[in-house]
Amino acid sequence: MASLQILDATLREGEQHPGVRFNAQDKIHLLHLLEDFNVDLIEVGHPGISAEDEAICREVADAAKRAQILMHARAVPEEVRAVHRANGDWVGIWSSINDCSLEAKFGGKSREQVKTQVITAIQEAKRFSLKVRFTLEDASRTRRSDLYWLGKVAVEAGADRISLADTTGVWEPRECEDIVRWAVNELHHDIEVHLHNDFGLALANAWAAIDAGASVIDASVLGIGERTGIVDLLQLAVLLQEKKREHHFPLTKIPVLSHAVQWVTGYRPDHLRPVVGKNAFTHTAKYHVQAVQKTPRSYEPYPPERIGRVRTLSPERPPLKEAILPISLRTGEPFEKGASELQFHRDGPGTRWVVLDHRVDPRSTLYVIQRTFTGNAIDNHVDRHTHHCDSVFIFWGEALDGTGLTCCVELGAEKQIVHSPASIFIPAGVEHTYYYIEGKGTYTNIVLSPEYNQSLMM
Repeated sequence: MASLQILDATLREGEQHPGVRFNAQDKIHLLHLLEDFNVDLIEVGHPGISAEDEAICREVADAAKRAQILMHARAVPEEVRAVHRANGDWVGIWSSINDCSLEAKFGGKSREQVKTQVITAIQEAKRFSLKVRFTLEDASRTRRSDLYWLGKVAVEAGADRISLADTTGVWEPRECEDIVRWAVNELHHDIEVHLHNDFGLALANAWAAIDAGASVIDASVLGIGERTGIVDLLQLAVLLQEKKREHHFPLTKIPVLSHAVQWVTGYRPDHLRPVVGKNAFTHTAKYHVQAVQKTPRSYEPYPPERIGRVRTLSPERPPLKEAILPISLRTGEPFEKGASELQFHRDGPGTRWVVLDHRVDPRSTLYVIQRTFTGNAIDNHVDRHTHHCDSVFIFWGEALDGTGLTCCVELGAEKQIVHSPASIFIPAGVEHTYYYIEGKGTYTNIVLSPEYNQSLMM
């Protein structure tokens, strides 16, 4: 890894993911997880946006144990000064020069005016001894002659690294490889790439950029970011080890890092997602299952244990279900059921109903259990367990206002007595349980899976 560095942009680019904004405490927690994952360069935010953002960036930078800290800035001296005040090691100054950018982002400024802005901003950064990464935004839609012109302006002004941004994700690997090789030879020996995933080619473009001599690849955990995001750090880390034998990243820490970002952002990657998707190591075809039981590598590119996961075998072919299409209004009928079908559960107190699952309506993507308590004896009837998906506990007492039921809930290392009415969100990947203490009312458990046992992490 001596010639290649990964810049993680989760804490900056990730805030451009819809609905995401990190507070200082969450940024610091993620920063330390990234450092534990051996990420050496971390982009933590854009302090020039507001005084609040500057304060958060400063708090995060001061909490860094060993990583170099980079902060975003437009080519404006005051934003550069904000990075200095926030104790950044690097400032990421950006600008663009194509016709679209001049019109839409710079209010019709001329090329010479943009040039002056870039020089002034870089010189201001150097006055504070900041290292400078200069990004040619929208490089993938900019003439090479213009990239050369503005890139050389930045280098001559003192930029330590040049970044090429595929801002709209339009490069394909051959184009990316060609432009990176050209930039290494003609602009600067230290070339970074920032690759968006609009056509699903970000990782392939990153791989091409590495082969072409790029020094730095921008990535984020789960690829979160603007629109369809950027290069996925976790996929890239696995690929580097499997294809280039680079063992820089402790891959067994992937589940912890992945779940942390999922919890704090609310973003859940789909089941087919490489590396972290629920189905990444699930085998269902009978022939595949038999082969994997004998020789796992027959249908796995690498063992799940390498990245802290386990394989799942589904030897039984699912039965045919009634037709789902076209969509129509259907009324399901809940049914009473003991806990014998549920792993980690015993019958315990009260009466349990299956309100909704694939048997009540084959189209369901939820499993809803409701248990009615009528003043039963205390009974710890559920062992601690973990789901692949999010779930919810709802406690509702018999009184009109929902009071009257008391239970105990354990979530991770915490244990709490809960008085109704109450609802508790259970994030995917967190061990939990509950038990009845006293009173009358109902407990409802909503699990975001059509089958309870298939949602469990073993």
